[in-house]
Amino acid sequence: MYVTMGKTVTFDFTTHNPTTGNASDADSLPTCEVFENVNDTAILTPTVSKRVSKTGNYNVSFAVTEANGFEIGNTYNIIVTAIVDGVTAKSRIDAFLLMPTSSASFVL
Repeated sequence: MYVTMGKTVTFDFTTHNPTTGNASDADSLPTCEVFENVNDTAILTPTVSKRVSKTGNYNVSFAVTEANGFEIGNTYNIIVTAIVDGVTAKSRIDAFLLMPTSSASFVL
């Protein structure tokens, strides 16, 4: 996915029971980290929100701005961590390349 500076992005993800595979709410609110390129330190830890009345359905939104540490030309991975029934799981829910605003009309 391609994103331009200044946009707010939202990513959805789901959590599941580790035994049955059924959609299940996390034991507590999942966490999120955004990593730049191959750096091991997250540049941003946005807050996750639960979708109301949707079992195991969450989303995370954040502004792609210089103030939040984003730089044009870099790639970013969004990693979430959730604990369901005492079992911790991590997943890369999405990734994007930050493009200049003038790049193309299909860029978010």
